[in-house]
Amino acid sequence: MNKINGFTLIEVSVASLIIMLGVTGYVTLQSEYVVADAKINLRGLALQLAQEKLTDLAFFQQLSHVDGMQSYQNIATNLGGSIVAGERDIKLSSESNLQTYDTQWQVENLYYVDTGFDGVADSWVKAGDPFFPVDLPRNVDLKNVIIVVTWIDINGESKQLKMFGNIAPIAQSQSFHAKYRSPSSKAMP
Repeated sequence: MNKINGFTLIEVSVASLIIMLGVTGYVTLQSEYVVADAKINLRGLALQLAQEKLTDLAFFQQLSHVDGMQSYQNIATNLGGSIVAGERDIKLSSESNLQTYDTQWQVENLYYVDTGFDGVADSWVKAGDPFFPVDLPRNVDLKNVIIVVTWIDINGESKQLKMFGNIAPIAQSQSFHAKYRSPSSKAMP
């Protein structure tokens, strides 16, 4: 019986083909991961910008308008807070790598009214609803906010993120948590 040492040309070709297919699949998968990671990072930044704006709107010092101070009364569609509506260029990794985000918000004033005519407020209404109050109170009972952040992703497609929130007419300095916090939370670290 003759023993043949080594590999035949067919065996080497099949092994090379299998290795080539594996490496091609790995490189393709790796590039998909890079693209997905970039898209997630852009979306995460949009989420951060929306949260930043919602916090900005909720951080007012006065209920009624006072020049030079942020007030609850001044929160309206694309108005209020210290962050202005519109486009902002955000630096991603280097000075030359900028991403443009457009931040807009819509505010809807809600009032808590008596719709059962029993003297007890029981429903939220907005302008145009049947039970909308004729005599408006000094301050709106609640502001419903929708923040919309728009950007162009790495494929050139327009993307949009919406964040919903409510702002009540209670200044943070007057909230229950600020007034009645525990002595340990006031201590400096």
